[in-house]
Amino acid sequence: MFLQLANRPLICTAYNKHHPHMLLKKYGLPIALSVLVTGILWGCKKISSASRTAPPQIVNDSIHVDQSLYSVSGSGGLDSGEILLALNTKNNAVLAILDQKGNLIKEKVSGLKTDNFQKWIVDGQTRYSYFQTEGEFTIAGVATEEGYDIICDSDLNELSRVTLLPSATVDTGLYNKLDVHEFILLGDNHYITISNRQESPKNIPAALHPSPNARVIACLIQEVENGQVIFQWDGTDYPEFYSASMENNDFSDSVNTMDYMHLNSVCVDSADHNLIVSFRNLNQIVKINRITGAVMWRLGGSDSDFPLSADQVFLRQHFVRFTDNQQVLIFLDNGLQNTRPYSRIVEFKLDENAKTVNGFTGYRIPDKFIQYAGSVKKMNGNYFIGGGSANYALQVNYTSNEVLLRLNQQYASYRALKY
Repeated sequence: MFLQLANRPLICTAYNKHHPHMLLKKYGLPIALSVLVTGILWGCKKISSASRTAPPQIVNDSIHVDQSLYSVSGSGGLDSGEILLALNTKNNAVLAILDQKGNLIKEKVSGLKTDNFQKWIVDGQTRYSYFQTEGEFTIAGVATEEGYDIICDSDLNELSRVTLLPSATVDTGLYNKLDVHEFILLGDNHYITISNRQESPKNIPAALHPSPNARVIACLIQEVENGQVIFQWDGTDYPEFYSASMENNDFSDSVNTMDYMHLNSVCVDSADHNLIVSFRNLNQIVKINRITGAVMWRLGGSDSDFPLSADQVFLRQHFVRFTDNQQVLIFLDNGLQNTRPYSRIVEFKLDENAKTVNGFTGYRIPDKFIQYAGSVKKMNGNYFIGGGSANYALQVNYTSNEVLLRLNQQYASYRALKY
């Protein structure tokens, strides 16, 4: 009788499918009134218990949305799939799963801030993961979120919780938190995650005039299988990155901690299984050997191994992935407020041996500038774009420039992803 959403009835399915006169005709006056009143009372009761500000509503007779979270424009086109958002309201956090038209089909409400909501297929099983914050801005002077990654089943029930694990160089006795920016699920007991640690390195080049008490954020990547750390990478082991930093790089400062790299995405190159890593504060994407940790190449920034034209230069990028049969790198080129205050989707086809760019496209997003965060997926002639700090998600045909779907979010979602 009721549409089940996050383990609670929200709206009568009979009302969703038929107008009141159809209920009256089909069931008679007593039953029709009972159905409508019961649906309303149950919906209000359950929504109130979750501290929600407004119930989902029917918009344009077809779109089922929660207007306290987002509104919808556009048809969504012909692409089916699920849209994942993690929205943090003033009172709680909401993991929302929508269909291709923006209908809210499932959600999970949490009392703690959540981000980076993703979907995985592992050994034929559907898994979801999300990041849950525990203590915002826990590293002095650095604007980041620290917490834990949570792995769920297809009904969003928690299966396991991921923390930073101890290794030969990492003591987690006092600090075992992860960073919000990335998580990759490779198997139920196999994953890649990242963390930030405050360190006082002694290998900052003298030309940068480091203070003896300089402190930096060390970007840490861990690969874990069956509870064991099988690969670890620490950015402070590579002193060449200090001079490549574009932001938060005053190493003479003995008070504030320098987030000079700011790791914000990782993906696996399926061709050779090495890592493609994005460092926002370097304006650079780096390929890292997944066995030795060696830097294989750098794209962008002040010391790019690939010569770039003026149009190919990118700024403060996010969410680097592969597309077009894993042959092309695609990512969100956020731009920069005082230099280029608009955002683009860029695609690079690289010759890794010759260190040349053999193909490039840049698409200016027909919407608001995305200063922070964001994501992109390329699907069937469309880009699905997560607008990060600009509070929107967008599906656009990159050939015709037609906006097929726009979600106007009341709150920011670190990423908005379509599967």
